[in-house]
Amino acid sequence: MHFFKSAICFLIGFSLFTAQAAETDILPDGEEPLQPFDFFGTVTGDVELGYLYTTGNTDSFAIRLNSELVHDLEYFRNRYQLQSLIQKNNILDKTTGDKHRKTTANRYGFTGQSNYKIVTGRQTIFGRGAYLHDKFGAYTEQASLVVGYGNRLYEKQASYLDIETGPGFGSQESSKGKRKSGALWYLSANLDFALNENSKFRQTLEGSMSLNSQNSVFLSRSSITSKLIDKLSMRLNFVMKYNSQPEAKLEGLETETSASIVYTF
Repeated sequence: MHFFKSAICFLIGFSLFTAQAAETDILPDGEEPLQPFDFFGTVTGDVELGYLYTTGNTDSFAIRLNSELVHDLEYFRNRYQLQSLIQKNNILDKTTGDKHRKTTANRYGFTGQSNYKIVTGRQTIFGRGAYLHDKFGAYTEQASLVVGYGNRLYEKQASYLDIETGPGFGSQESSKGKRKSGALWYLSANLDFALNENSKFRQTLEGSMSLNSQNSVFLSRSSITSKLIDKLSMRLNFVMKYNSQPEAKLEGLETETSASIVYTF
């Protein structure tokens, strides 16, 4: 797993310092030229914070922190995502009557992806690295490296639809410490759709399908973001994750529903 962490960090670092290439291709008739960028490109993103605190029959708190950064250059589009979740519950000991704090969720992960734009910017070649640690999940560690082809099928102002696919290699460690690795095929679809000036809908579908009859992972993220004031927004999230081969009595399907405050920059 150390190899995957090092490789993913290298991919993220490489994309951060990628210089713009000189234009050598001639645009086909009827295609608009690439959108002009400053030398350092444009940087957009957001930081999402969710907090839940309950008392009474259930005594617990949970903190959810996510961040996404998009660095857009004339010939490269780099995307970085960080996620984390921690939840603690106070469990009552019926024998002594005391409460003991117990961690019931502990997850963190990061993804780095760099897309090289071909001619018009709608078609791309990408490299992607991802790592996830989930102490209480069906698999405690999951990592992958993927290269492939992407296409922006639709783009209009703030709305777009991307599809990406390609081969890769993945490694997973189960809750019992068993490690599995092998070739996979990656497929994703990403939709951002502006509902109005102050609200947008985002849908992400990802599949990492094992090519050697091991565990395959499918992920769906749905969210609605509504602007509150200036750069602050409210976001509602619904996430589904499915592991095809969970071990022991662990569930293959996991879901998460949350509401968060988002700061956009």
